Amino acid sequence: MRGATEREIVMRGSEAEVTEYTIRYDKGQDVRVPQAQAVCSAQQMVQLLNDCHMLAWDGFHGAHPKHVLDGTMFRLNATVNGGRTIHADGSQNFPKHYRDFTDGLYALLHPDN
Repeated sequence: MRGATEREIVMRGSEAEVTEYTIRYDKGQDVRVPQAQAVCSAQQMVQLLNDCHMLAWDGFHGAHPKHVLDGTMFRLNATVNGGRTIHADGSQNFPKHYRDFTDGLYALLHPDN
């Protein structure tokens, strides 16, 4: 079984808009379906990114661990600081503070949970 979730952060002046999408396969192509959205201050988002040391993730490739039959994959593509691009990916192998980052986004998107 395959399932995909995509989270997008867009800075809009003094605010950051965070949207969570489910990726659905429809008529031969992937379609992004919005599931949750939140807005926070740009300062709050930058703090989360800095606390998680996201700049250090650039170039991370977490190979799937041997003897692990299933797992979660991630791919990060980000443009930060006026044009610097960051790329990272992994399969059941994540950069330091990755969970802190995903937990922070989840808390923004689902404040009642």
